[in-house]
Amino acid sequence: MMFHPDWIRMIRDYTVSILGWIQYEKVKWLQNNNPEVPGLVYKLLPMDEKMRKLGKVRSLWEGVLELRPVSDVFTGEPILAGGYDIDHFIPWSFVMNDELWNLMPMDSSLNSSKSNRLPQWDPFFSRFADNQYMLYQLIHEKEGIHKLYEACWRDNLHSIWAGQELYRPGNTKEAFDAILSKNMRPVYDSAKRQGYEVWKM
Repeated sequence: MMFHPDWIRMIRDYTVSILGWIQYEKVKWLQNNNPEVPGLVYKLLPMDEKMRKLGKVRSLWEGVLELRPVSDVFTGEPILAGGYDIDHFIPWSFVMNDELWNLMPMDSSLNSSKSNRLPQWDPFFSRFADNQYMLYQLIHEKEGIHKLYEACWRDNLHSIWAGQELYRPGNTKEAFDAILSKNMRPVYDSAKRQGYEVWKM
């Protein structure tokens, strides 16, 4: 088989673009055929864990802790400044993002035990939602907390449903919990179907 010199020149000059297009089409096909796997493109090209963006969320929760006590979702004990980590309710290795709606302050001593496992939905989701609603209230009540929340926009607020529904002003506790559950439960259930172990404390 012979290639015309013009084709050879074109392929050589545009190799990067051609390979990028092939990869893009491959990822589209894989995502369309694996709808229950979120963030598939990031799983094919994993991000360095050091690139995770939790600093602004930690600052936000530190602002909350200065105003109100926050109970650990799993132990019920008060979160102590300097003694907690920011962790994902649904594991990062599944969602592959650092969205604010999935993050919580968690006792540092339990974080390594939980690792990449799912917490039991009951009773822990309702406790998680309670903390999230407290955060939501302070975002809309306290100017300082709102500024810390705005600082999270770039790295931790990409979900359209969160911006348009969850964090909009005026949600009652019942409405907030319903929106959070409606959007998190399918992701949680998908992780279980994909084989993520449920963490038993």
